[in-house]
Amino acid sequence: MQIVIVGAGTVGFELAVQLQKQGHDVSMIEKDAARATEIGDKLDILVVEGQGSSPRALEQAGIREARMLLAVTSMDEVNIMACGLAARYDVPQRLARVRSPELTAAKFRKELDRFGVTRTINPERVIVRAIDQIARLPEAIEVFGYHDGDVLISRHLMTEDMPVVGKNLVEILELAGGQDFLAVALRRGNKTWIPAGDDVIEVGDDVTTLFRREALPGYLRLLNLERKVIRKAIVAGSSLTAIQMAESLEKWVETVILLDWDYEHGLMAADMLDGVEVLHGDPSEQGFLHEVGTDRTDLFVGAGEGTSMNVMSALLARSEGAKKVLAISLEPQSNRLFREIGVDHVISPRRLIAQEIMDLIHRGRISMELQLRDIELESIEIKAEPDSAITRKPLLEVWAPFRRKAIVGAIIRGGEVLIPRGDTQIEAGDDVILVTEPKTARKIQKLFGSGRS
Repeated sequence: MQIVIVGAGTVGFELAVQLQKQGHDVSMIEKDAARATEIGDKLDILVVEGQGSSPRALEQAGIREARMLLAVTSMDEVNIMACGLAARYDVPQRLARVRSPELTAAKFRKELDRFGVTRTINPERVIVRAIDQIARLPEAIEVFGYHDGDVLISRHLMTEDMPVVGKNLVEILELAGGQDFLAVALRRGNKTWIPAGDDVIEVGDDVTTLFRREALPGYLRLLNLERKVIRKAIVAGSSLTAIQMAESLEKWVETVILLDWDYEHGLMAADMLDGVEVLHGDPSEQGFLHEVGTDRTDLFVGAGEGTSMNVMSALLARSEGAKKVLAISLEPQSNRLFREIGVDHVISPRRLIAQEIMDLIHRGRISMELQLRDIELESIEIKAEPDSAITRKPLLEVWAPFRRKAIVGAIIRGGEVLIPRGDTQIEAGDDVILVTEPKTARKIQKLFGSGRS
């Protein structure tokens, strides 16, 4: 499929890499000459230097043959204009990255439709949702959500006080009293594999589990974890993300404080936020963090626009006694280091936004949605086509060649989430979430394809 990407920033670049891997014909428009040259050298794609709102640049990028336009620059108006022009060229799918809360409000949705936007993505909302999921799940290494959080994938390190330790996966299902959870990856030392029913959980194992959102309380009981009440949260940042993060936390956290080092921005934040205390000061100064009572804070989030400030403030908050600290990082190559020196969770906006867009544009086909951190496994979502091989027999029979290479974690059928068993039979039209070795993904795609297996 011919896809035109407008904007060669970190999100656009990540999308180009992923889409090219999947065999799409990708072209890109970038206004910055140096960046356009850099991307052209890194990727074997057509890169046009120009504005995404320019018909000439769009035509040079192949808009007449395109089936999809992804406008992901940092400028809302450029993205919306690019979608409007793409509509004139009869491009069926036109996605715009839109940051303005006003423009993404429900009452303006039809207006964006009239401008030619078929789908929007709000980066701040994506980031806030991811942080919110992590904050709600105690002791998790990683948390991912599918289908607006109806399905969760979580990683936990097994400790000796957890009831699941010493039991195999079949016994754990019996302990759970149902099929609400499914272990989909197991890491022990430097070895990672897709588990089977006879695998026994040991202390120190890194276990990735998939479950329905409604099953979260039962899942935590299996791990002997309490869903800790967050009574006080501090968000540090002079950014729209920080404002939206504080607004989201205020809905379920007793006390929320926003630390804003930009006085004018802080005044604006105070006008926008009800029930949130907004304080002006530098969160990279330990004295200021001490004054705001960081030692009594359950959650601290560094959510500004600069990685260094976010990480520094999170580390200082940890030294002050904050129980859980998170930081947004625009430098993914350093994320492992940030975690090693004391940040509990490092949030990569580029990764999250690219995953969200891939989810939107590939819903109904295979979607390489995420790669589990430090684990050589991928989680993908794929739709079962009519008359595909996967629909002809129960999973116990049809999945035998993929045992320990891939596992079906969940099935979404008519809006309902199903955790499968061996006698479950996938039906045409089902959306299936699974975890697989990367080299097995293409074989699975054939299994789900109509009449091709």
